Amino acid sequence: MHKIFISNIRRFMRVFINEPINGWELLIAFIKGTYYIIFYRIINPNVVIHFPFLAFYKVRIIGPGSVKIGKNCRAQKNVFKGLTIVTLSKKAKVFIGEDCALGGLTIRCFDEVKIGDRVLIGNSLIQDVPFCEIGMVKSLYGRDKITPLPISVGNNVWIGMATCILSGTIISDDSTMSLGSFSYNIEINEYCLSSGNPIIRSVQIDKILNLLK
Repeated sequence: MHKIFISNIRRFMRVFINEPINGWELLIAFIKGTYYIIFYRIINPNVVIHFPFLAFYKVRIIGPGSVKIGKNCRAQKNVFKGLTIVTLSKKAKVFIGEDCALGGLTIRCFDEVKIGDRVLIGNSLIQDVPFCEIGMVKSLYGRDKITPLPISVGNNVWIGMATCILSGTIISDDSTMSLGSFSYNIEINEYCLSSGNPIIRSVQIDKILNLLK
């Protein structure tokens, strides 16, 4: 913890010297992030945000489930401001790894949503169940049609703006989801680019690079 604190102080000093305006913005985000760490630690023991955390916009975490956010994560600026995480059941688990940039992200979780390390996400929706009010819908449609399926996002993943990731989606390491993509109960392989509404299949990034050459 001491080493992390010292490294962040040095980082702030470099930014202040080279870009004073951005330095103040970074400092405010650091203070807000530290406030959220303390605030949620006090009001909800199921929510753990690791230090340091940068909050450039509002962060809302509600619901009875557990939420863990790794160190060096950031609630970034985006078209849709802030980070919102809603757990819809007591057994819900949301895990976000380290060094993630979360811009305008909304997560709704009934069962499990797992995001790896170094993930960059634009304003997007991640939701592991088709309906938020699952208790009400069960009586109308039957359990088999609304069963939540876990969502897993690997390491070093880039998720573009206006993306919708629904239940059962597995995104492997080093992959990219393009602007406006929609996924449901599909696996995206490592180092692939996926796009479409809905996504049917993904393309190896190596093949795309070879075409550009």
